[in-house]
Amino acid sequence: MSDIVAEVLGACNTSIPTGAHIISRSTSGQTDAANGNTSSLAQPSFIVHSTWSQRDLVRMEKRTTEKMLLLTATSDKASSLHLGIGCDVTDAKAVAYSLDGSVKAVFTKFKPKKAEEEKEVIEVHSVAGKVATNDLAASKRHGKLYMDGEFGSFELSNSADSTHILYVAEKYRPKSESFFSVMANKFPEDPAMSDTNIGTEYVYRDDWGEQLQKKHQPVMCVLDWTDNHVSVLDNIPPNISPGQPVWTPDGSGIVFVGYDHLPERLGLVYCPVRKSRLYHLVVGESKMALPLTFEDQAARCPRFSPDGRTLVYIETEVGGPHFRAMRLMKIAWNQQYASNPEVVISVPKESPTKPDDFPGFYNNALPKRCWASDNKRVVCSTAWRSTHQIIVVNTETKQITPITQSLQSTLPKWDLLDVHDDIIVAAASSPNILPRLYAAKLPPGGRDSEIQWVLVDEGAGADKNLEKEAALTEWGIEVIKDKRSGLDYEAIWHKPSTRHKPLGVILWPHGGPHSVIPAGFDIYANALVRLDYAVIFVNYRGSVGFGEKNLRSLLGKIGENDVEDCFRALDVMLGKWKLSMEETDILVQGGSHGGFLAAHLIGQFSHVFKACALRNPVVNIASKFGTTDIPDWAYEESGLRYPYDSPPTVPPYMEFLKRSPIVHVDKVRTPTIIMLGEKDRRVPPGQGMEFYRALKLRNIPTKVLRYPECDHPIAEVDCEADSFVQMVHWFRQYSTVKNEE
Repeated sequence: MSDIVAEVLGACNTSIPTGAHIISRSTSGQTDAANGNTSSLAQPSFIVHSTWSQRDLVRMEKRTTEKMLLLTATSDKASSLHLGIGCDVTDAKAVAYSLDGSVKAVFTKFKPKKAEEEKEVIEVHSVAGKVATNDLAASKRHGKLYMDGEFGSFELSNSADSTHILYVAEKYRPKSESFFSVMANKFPEDPAMSDTNIGTEYVYRDDWGEQLQKKHQPVMCVLDWTDNHVSVLDNIPPNISPGQPVWTPDGSGIVFVGYDHLPERLGLVYCPVRKSRLYHLVVGESKMALPLTFEDQAARCPRFSPDGRTLVYIETEVGGPHFRAMRLMKIAWNQQYASNPEVVISVPKESPTKPDDFPGFYNNALPKRCWASDNKRVVCSTAWRSTHQIIVVNTETKQITPITQSLQSTLPKWDLLDVHDDIIVAAASSPNILPRLYAAKLPPGGRDSEIQWVLVDEGAGADKNLEKEAALTEWGIEVIKDKRSGLDYEAIWHKPSTRHKPLGVILWPHGGPHSVIPAGFDIYANALVRLDYAVIFVNYRGSVGFGEKNLRSLLGKIGENDVEDCFRALDVMLGKWKLSMEETDILVQGGSHGGFLAAHLIGQFSHVFKACALRNPVVNIASKFGTTDIPDWAYEESGLRYPYDSPPTVPPYMEFLKRSPIVHVDKVRTPTIIMLGEKDRRVPPGQGMEFYRALKLRNIPTKVLRYPECDHPIAEVDCEADSFVQMVHWFRQYSTVKNEE
């Protein structure tokens, strides 16, 4: 087991780029710090602040490092210079910069000496140093801040002095006290009791589900950091929960997403299909916020162009599969009016026939800054089959140009981090190349495809021989066609290149089911390959990035088409590698819907798999329906329409049950380890326990690991690492092939 632990320790040393912020520097009149002379720069230059996340198995948490680069740009190319050594900025939970980069706001948390509760503060910095520290709890204007991807925002105002900060927090609620507390009974007239809710400490309140626990009612707030005054913007419709606010270009108002929370709050994370509209609110006026987009749509991520004349955002219909091709929309904007929304990227009507055909826009978020300086083009990333690509979209001509395809064969996964003054910073990786940072100068309109990417930071690979490391493993993408439907799907394979026969072959389907595993670097998949396993990721029919016909072909067919595709991918890859099922240790692991598929596979093909690992698996859709934060999932994936306005008295439980892995449990012979997050609201731990009990009663070797602080992803550093070691040890325990090389 020591070699497994060693691989985990090595994997956790990998740093992953998570963000970047580009700041323009003046091209003339700059002072040389060494001699005080003023010089004129021949080329525009930029400071890039990049952030990198790394797992720390000593602190048992993820730590964040900030690095700084100096970029210089010619008319068509960028070059870089590192500025010193990175520093730890883990305590900075959010950072915002003024438009000119001269003011920086930092949201942080800390626990004061002898205090029981954590404090939330916003610090403001300038060239003079720290100029303000604002204690957010002191005003009692709101509760905890939101820094999630569904509601959260943290932005300095667009004014010249940047004195106001926009953010989202939980609505203030007075402290709950028991009916029997000393204060409630002995001092009922005490003024302090006016700020107390008596007898409410056990009252249940709806929240927004998985990973948004205790987030009940968000409010938008504006802090004037010069005097610590907080304003709560409350003139919004009572049926909505506001989120993702941005300042309007003139700074007089905000545009935000309003999620409709009636009649119920359904889970938002991974589900960009909830009823929501964009609203405009003028700050400082009593007028109610006005909607900008149509009703019965799901809108998100408003982003203004640099000149403030165009607003783009992402939109789709309410309901249906939880992730699918989205529309990029735009609104013409000025201070007096906003036009009706117009489609920029539509959902392609025809299915792509070639890998290079644009399959649709598959992303539920835009970077904070995504516009080119011409105010016409938007830069964004999208799933494109089993890759992630960056595209340039002309909002006037609606032309879509991929700008990373020239490097796709070696670096298939690209994540856009920031765009400013036509400088683009992105992260790129492959299954055997660690994530690294690239920069490019966006060419003038019409020449987007001529872009030249420059490697500016090798990340964790800076201290390694990358060519030697990459040569230890090999990978590829196998295209597989389903003959009956004519639709294709893909398997990403990754295996040791120095070993004739792997210790075992691990089949790894993704969750969702409407998601995708891109052909990028995964620290734990890479660790498996270094431990001499071959890994097969399956992007089965129904995955995103392959067109809408392909995606929707899975509705009503879960437990059938996806299971069939996974098993066929295994068969194809074994044939390609000249391995037989009988003489190879075939293993399977998956989480969420991937766990659903793994449980199906060991039931439907019980003779094939030597061992199985499940993470928060769906095993019984019928019993999950009443306890999950996304009850609509059961309907939509069963080929039915969820009745949002009139929830059913008796759901179609038999339809749910017949598609569930639990109906095949009598045929299971595979030893199975089950890993559960006790805070999981998406697939509650009762699902895994139901499967565990069924296996144990049938004398199938099984084991459960319960992680008290984990929700659906099991992403806490210590738990994630432990679950990996436990899984590999389980696989070895029930494997027949031994490491003889």
